[in-house]
Amino acid sequence: MKFTRSSLLTKLLITLLAIAAAISLVSLHRQLSQKKLEKAELEREAAIAHEENQRLQDAIDAVGTDAGYADMARQDGMASEGEIVFYDIGD
Repeated sequence: MKFTRSSLLTKLLITLLAIAAAISLVSLHRQLSQKKLEKAELEREAAIAHEENQRLQDAIDAVGTDAGYADMARQDGMASEGEIVFYDIGD
């Protein structure tokens, strides 16, 4: 009789542990999925920042060159001979 009661208690304990492990596994899977989404978003932001850094580095490298001076002049509203400048006055 004692053996049956102990065996039933052992089975119940193992079942409860299996349920707890399954719940834990589902929770970890959900956390893993969320972290993968966060990683993808951070990688996208890093790529955007890298592109911006490259654009800024290219602008720095152009300073002191003829093309750099021409770009700065165009930003100030100047134009080369023969160029036509259009101004957007719709805003």
